[in-house]
Amino acid sequence: MKYTQIIGLITFTLSFLTVTQVSAQSPSQQKLDLDAAFIASAYTITAGDCVDFTDMSSGVPTYWQWSFPGAQTITSNLQNPTGICYYYAGTYDVILEIQNGTDIDTEVIEGCIIVEENLDTPIADFAANYTTIPAGGTVVYTDLSQNGPFTSYAWTFESGIPNASNEEVPVPIAYTTVGTYRVELRVENEEGTQDDEVKIDYINVIPAATVPPVANFMADRVFIAPGDYINFSDMSSGNPYIWRWFFEGATPTTSNIKDPQSILYTMPGTYDVELIVESNMGIDTIRKEDYIVVAETDPCVAIPIADFIASQRLIRSGTTVFFEDRSQNNPTMWNWYFQGGYPTYSAVSNVINGVEYNAAGFYDVSLSVNNACGSNYVYKEDYILVFSGPINKYCDTISNVYDNESVYSPTVSGTWGRIGGHNGQKTRIYADKFNQYSFEQIDGMIVPVVLSENAEYNSYVTFYVWNGNTTYPEEILFEKEVFLRDIPSNFYYPIDFETPLQVDGPFFVGYKINYVDINNDNVSDDEFAVSIAVNRNYAGGVNTLYVQTNGVWATATEKFGIKTSSGIKPVTCLVDIESFKTQNNIEIYPNPAIDLLYINTGFLESDKLIHIQLIDQTGRIVDSFDKTSSADEISIDITQYPQGLYFVNMIIDQERVTQKILITK
Repeated sequence: MKYTQIIGLITFTLSFLTVTQVSAQSPSQQKLDLDAAFIASAYTITAGDCVDFTDMSSGVPTYWQWSFPGAQTITSNLQNPTGICYYYAGTYDVILEIQNGTDIDTEVIEGCIIVEENLDTPIADFAANYTTIPAGGTVVYTDLSQNGPFTSYAWTFESGIPNASNEEVPVPIAYTTVGTYRVELRVENEEGTQDDEVKIDYINVIPAATVPPVANFMADRVFIAPGDYINFSDMSSGNPYIWRWFFEGATPTTSNIKDPQSILYTMPGTYDVELIVESNMGIDTIRKEDYIVVAETDPCVAIPIADFIASQRLIRSGTTVFFEDRSQNNPTMWNWYFQGGYPTYSAVSNVINGVEYNAAGFYDVSLSVNNACGSNYVYKEDYILVFSGPINKYCDTISNVYDNESVYSPTVSGTWGRIGGHNGQKTRIYADKFNQYSFEQIDGMIVPVVLSENAEYNSYVTFYVWNGNTTYPEEILFEKEVFLRDIPSNFYYPIDFETPLQVDGPFFVGYKINYVDINNDNVSDDEFAVSIAVNRNYAGGVNTLYVQTNGVWATATEKFGIKTSSGIKPVTCLVDIESFKTQNNIEIYPNPAIDLLYINTGFLESDKLIHIQLIDQTGRIVDSFDKTSSADEISIDITQYPQGLYFVNMIIDQERVTQKILITK
């Protein structure tokens, strides 16, 4: 059974920072209905033979996921897999899942491949006790060859120690260098007949863990119809090399591979998924309760609210980025668009296979979600920043003033004063809204001051950053008072934040002025004004400036009859995993966390002062304290904090380490 989603192509046209949705498709853009189909080069074979598969799907698929139960190669992402070998007699299913930007379809042929017994010729085969190991670990190999006895064995272990053996049971093979390696076995029987088995990239040697593992995973879909399949991907940190999965209500119910594919759910219900990971440094478990929903009908209760996060945003070209759906109200259909990425589209919930970015540039990402109650979408401009070389931090000023626009400081018609400062309307607060998703922190702002005169020595203006997820500014994230005597007129005045402000999405920046009237003539003796963009009185002109007069908020259009933006430029940054954090092997775990959070200070010298801040997703510092580095882990009790996304900010000398943490209950 399959769910089919027909969604019009969403074309986003930027008119400054606004988004226009166009639902119509041109004939060249229309996609045919997606229908998975394939053929095999043979359907009845002898044990030891191999089969080639050819995709015959319609609907212009952009992604293929094959599953071959019973074969040596159990999964493939190629469009046309070749050399799929079966070594044991039996009857085996073949599963093909395809997708494009709007749909997913699965073709299951039960009993597709019939493998007959081979009792005559040698069939070389073997298995390793572990195929992923830490550097310095050993692998035990077991010969599984059929139709012996054999008079000779010839093993070859790429980069192994030793790298060859002529024994039926070779000694444990050590691997000291990180990489992926082939293993080959050739057997010969008494008649001199030989067979050879080569497994490419069979052994994966990973760096030895230095901290305990933290279990985490994603499924590509969390809502399916009975009879559909789900693919899972391990997202754990800490370099685990042993995985134990438990799938409630599924077939199979367990798995010990890193990324289990084609897990079948046949019965309606809500099911848990559990993952236990292990490394040379320890073991960790995560259980996501009611994670998978299997239902005949869409159980919507409200229109979904689209949202997502990426595993990385500041990357080097050639990097693969994973995307996780964070939408609310249980969407059942998804439509991703990845500008500049491959694949460009996806229709799964979580993009566990990743999107590869190869060309340097700034790229948009959008997600449309649907359920039976309605649809919603989110568009994040310049969300993925790709550079040709490694980079740990990228900062830039952003502006709501177009490059080809001029700024000025107009007077208020019919009274005294200026729009953007003191005036006869007694406007006290100016706030400009930035609908941005490119940057995660604000380091400061640059204010184009037109006029600054103080009537009293201690006259001041207060600069603010507000949360932008409301119609008007409400929640203050940052404020700083500055004396007018310190701000020169006709000057780009910088406001520095001592601690970068963490933001996740839209925000307001602006200022509040005071009306000082020493001579009681109803005209402010303080004078302060900031430049604004010229009036956009043309069709489609955009206003981002909001003003508060007598405690009431309004747009600049409603208050002054103009469409404009403040000339203030926030200094915004996107920070990757800091080199300082990597070099010193600093780890913050587990993630998600429930009751305790641990900080391993790695290679930091003992008794180094660490200032720790816990910041919520609005940028508010909810707690701060000082600790010192030591051989022991730093533990933080987080039971008193509501569940949600937080930032752990560590300041060590002049260095800063920031990591996102999800607190769950």
